[in-house]
Amino acid sequence: MDRANQSAQIINSSDSHQLKQLYLEFEFAEGVCLSILSPLTVFANVLLLMTIWKDHLRNFNSPTTYFVIGLGITDLLTGATVEPFFAVFYIARFMLDGGSMPGIVTRLYKIGQPISTVTISSSYLIILFLSVSQCIAIKWPYKYKLMVSRNRVIGCVLLSWIYFICFTLVLHLSGIDTALILKVDLAIHPVLISVLLFVILIWLYRAFTDQIQQKGLGKSLMSSTKKSANSKAYNLQRQFAVVTFYLTAIVLISALPHIAIQFIWLYADFALQETYYVFIALRIRDLLLFLKVALDAFIYAWRLPAYRQALKASWRRSISKGPKNKSKHRETFL
Repeated sequence: MDRANQSAQIINSSDSHQLKQLYLEFEFAEGVCLSILSPLTVFANVLLLMTIWKDHLRNFNSPTTYFVIGLGITDLLTGATVEPFFAVFYIARFMLDGGSMPGIVTRLYKIGQPISTVTISSSYLIILFLSVSQCIAIKWPYKYKLMVSRNRVIGCVLLSWIYFICFTLVLHLSGIDTALILKVDLAIHPVLISVLLFVILIWLYRAFTDQIQQKGLGKSLMSSTKKSANSKAYNLQRQFAVVTFYLTAIVLISALPHIAIQFIWLYADFALQETYYVFIALRIRDLLLFLKVALDAFIYAWRLPAYRQALKASWRRSISKGPKNKSKHRETFL
């Protein structure tokens, strides 16, 4: 799908000058928003990855941490490439009043399109895997270590990346009808993943509330350990379950407009003036997806006290110089 060429054909038409100007203003507004979201997304995900890497408190030793790392890398790539490429394109087209675009700007936009397909789609799949792993941890805690291992989690993350890279190559290089591929993509990716996430979200919520009411989650997770370790494991598991719940909810909120607008774009026939409104809706849809990418890392800071503790500990260790100070800061958070 080459939305740059499609929207350029509409913009360069002589009809509906006011709608053309309105659409360009929407593109400019999205460009400005992406210019803000891009550095925020990069900063938040670099901070997240650095905190996990320098986790002196060992809060991120579970296999599911690699889902978080995979999601962080995916969002970081989106913020570092796709968002600035799109922002430059939209702002430049507004400044040129929809006229001829510089070749480098158009090339960057076209490079950003397949990257966005891979990163955003794979982030949905990673969150789906993360949700399933949390359901296993809550529903079948004794089987969790057998079913969710470090190698399997890394394999799931790599599989999501490889799958969508291959799909994107087919989309852009196969020569198959683009509309047909996009219709298949809509059915098996946004729609199917969203349905699965919705079912898992309900399942996760019910299983989590049942465990909280029974107050048996901590004991079932680590029944043979000491009470303090038992409590820590329970709190970390509960925190990760809540974070997964929020991540899944945000995915669904951003996916529903995407599905609705993509259905209209692929299956409906509309006149030139209606096409302008569809493209405006596409810009709003894209902005919601990029907002979801930016929010992922902030969810950890908002709902995961273990992340905030690890971040503070890493920060204090980096600014402390004496070995005595380091040991004191370590004792504060253990």
